[in-house]
Amino acid sequence: MAHRYSNLKVAVLVTDGFEQAELLEPKKALEAAGATVHILSDKKSSVQGFKHVDKGEVVSVDKTIDEARADDYSAVLLPGGVVNGDALRLLPQARNFVRAANDAEKPIASICHGGWLLISAGLAKGRTVTSWPSLQDDFRNAGSQWVDQEVVRDENFVSSRKPADIPAFNNEFMKLLDEQQKRELNPPSPAAAGDEAGGDAEGALTGARKLSDKGTAPAAPQDHESEAFAVAHGQAHQSDG
Repeated sequence: MAHRYSNLKVAVLVTDGFEQAELLEPKKALEAAGATVHILSDKKSSVQGFKHVDKGEVVSVDKTIDEARADDYSAVLLPGGVVNGDALRLLPQARNFVRAANDAEKPIASICHGGWLLISAGLAKGRTVTSWPSLQDDFRNAGSQWVDQEVVRDENFVSSRKPADIPAFNNEFMKLLDEQQKRELNPPSPAAAGDEAGGDAEGALTGARKLSDKGTAPAAPQDHESEAFAVAHGQAHQSDG
């Protein structure tokens, strides 16, 4: 078990206000399986976690998102927390990072409010997902099929609703990571890739479009009022996840 993912690096995109369990529990499971996990943020040194509405642990940042490259990671984890999710979706560097990971068909795992970033990055259209229930209208407006299940997989996406779903979320994410590791350890040879492209040009074009044809969704408005800002200013409680 300890060496299951010895070759994999997972990027966790997060900022202040993340739901603690949705970062720390998947991180612990991934590291126990041998993966390297990096916390990437717009903050330079650390980020503040929450346990529902109360302050939780402070987690050290490994790199800023500006300093990191999606090409250097095998997968992306997006924890929830309404303050975290709402702030992260407004960062161009975060949107660009998940777009690059998705273009490479790398696993992207979002839980609770973490899925907001996928909407603002234009990656939600045509995808089947779940999330914290208050996001369902946002996903549907972005062209997604939203379902109320503890875990949902759609191609390279895995999503869950809340901290109680973490065991199922971790399990499904690891299945995707198993597949990603096989691709990285056994990439197609240039000759085989050339033969396939020459033998079936239309099929290759279809494959290349598999993710890009999902389309785009409008980015979040820059001046919107949200629960996140109310929480940040002590005017309302942060929701669960």
